[in-house]
Amino acid sequence: KMIHMKRTLCWKYRLAKNGIAESGRAFDRLDEAVPSHLKTEWLAQERVAQSSRIRDPAVMDLYDINIKKAPSKKEIELRLLEDGNACNAAPSCRSVAMWISMGLAIEETQIALLIKI
Repeated sequence: KMIHMKRTLCWKYRLAKNGIAESGRAFDRLDEAVPSHLKTEWLAQERVAQSSRIRDPAVMDLYDINIKKAPSKKEIELRLLEDGNACNAAPSCRSVAMWISMGLAIEETQIALLIKI
């Protein structure tokens, strides 16, 4: 193991060096896309959080990521069914949601059959 350590470490160093450059370019693109008034506001919030984090750790909640969870397939189907439920009595007058739901059920059945074969 020790014989190949130099080669491995050099290889990992080159990868890390390339990764830093690539990350820098990605950051620059992201930084250019953000309006300057938001950058100023975020920097002010960061300064306040860093200066008062010892007294009040709750200010660090600023760094929490707030990502809304995407609705599940069932939730989308239910919403579409509720939106288009006005005219689904006759087969010729089915809603778009009903057709999508039937199509998804058919695809799921086809995938299940392929797995079994």
